[in-house]
Amino acid sequence: MADEFMLSIVAPDRALLEEPIHSVILPAANGYMGALKGHEPYIASLKAGYVEYQDAQGQRHFVAVSGGFVEIANNTVSILADSAERSTEIDISKAEAELEHARQALKGGDSPMSHEQAVSELEKAMTRIKVAKMGN
Repeated sequence: MADEFMLSIVAPDRALLEEPIHSVILPAANGYMGALKGHEPYIASLKAGYVEYQDAQGQRHFVAVSGGFVEIANNTVSILADSAERSTEIDISKAEAELEHARQALKGGDSPMSHEQAVSELEKAMTRIKVAKMGN
């Protein structure tokens, strides 16, 4: 269709997707932003959060990312994520266990994680849980 453009999401362990879409919302470092076909060229860092996109058939999909970068150019949105998981791939019970582990580390529990690592893991786990529930 005339209003489609490409979305590519790549993480260190795999190419998650590359497909035509109608719209995308992503977690830029300064806040969530959206893009449609014809968006001006743009490069930004990403924070932990979700990518929401509407595919060519109009279905909404969600992907958890834990940071990275986005480049928008020539009707293509390219996301280079530190990690990325589709909502349907996330094991909620595992994410909840990771959340609890990070909380215990922040409370001073027996953990090899630094405060900064614990905060990062907390954000990642909360994002994964939220995205898993959004996709259901």
